[in-house]
Amino acid sequence: MKKAGIGEWIRRILLVICVCVFCYSAYQLISIYLNYKDIEDQTTELIDTYVQESDEEDDLAAMALSRTIDFDALLERNEDVIGWIYIPDSNIDEPILKGENNDTYIRTSIDHESLTAGCIFVEETNSDDYSDDMTIIYGHNMRNGSRFHDIRYYEDEEYYYEHQIVYIYNLDGNINIYEIFSAKVVDPDDECYTTVINDYVAYVEAAQSNAQMTSKIDTSEQKPLIMLSTCWSQTNTKRNIVFAYLTEVYER
Repeated sequence: MKKAGIGEWIRRILLVICVCVFCYSAYQLISIYLNYKDIEDQTTELIDTYVQESDEEDDLAAMALSRTIDFDALLERNEDVIGWIYIPDSNIDEPILKGENNDTYIRTSIDHESLTAGCIFVEETNSDDYSDDMTIIYGHNMRNGSRFHDIRYYEDEEYYYEHQIVYIYNLDGNINIYEIFSAKVVDPDDECYTTVINDYVAYVEAAQSNAQMTSKIDTSEQKPLIMLSTCWSQTNTKRNIVFAYLTEVYER
């Protein structure tokens, strides 16, 4: 029987290496797919279980105001829930949580299980009723379009003006209605990341300085602000953020 030469052994070793690389790559792809599926399944399940909306409304604003969230049931699932955020015609439609600190829900699901996408959550130093000068709301920028992925689109003028309104549903049934006035990319330690605003006019000017998109805001009266913050899609060293001001509390 003829023995395999050195060249044949090298070819066999390379074949084994290629098979191992293929199997590892396939495993990674399957893991990523299953992870994203878990995220999508959870988001869909939350909406289907806790959100009720009228089929009779014929425009996005009316539909948003007709929505109700079953917070009683949601709080039984997780007492850290402090509201629900919704931007019509986007994938931003999820509960808002407030953990013990900013790490509580960064990689943890609403059911306290490990989840890459984590949850939408507010800054640990914020109150839980959106009454602070600035309420900072964080969410991951997930490639499958979940969490705060859609924040990236606010750099586009058409998207910016067609998605101006943010609805936050409160535990008492009322709805905070906010209007977006700026979208920009900043460093993680930018001075805009604060919950206390000592000079409202100066803060708004800073929020709109060097922004990708801005729109008019009346600064004659200080109104509670929110900031939606996520990682910038081009690099993890920057943050994509949008600012919005409270225009109305819709009472029900």
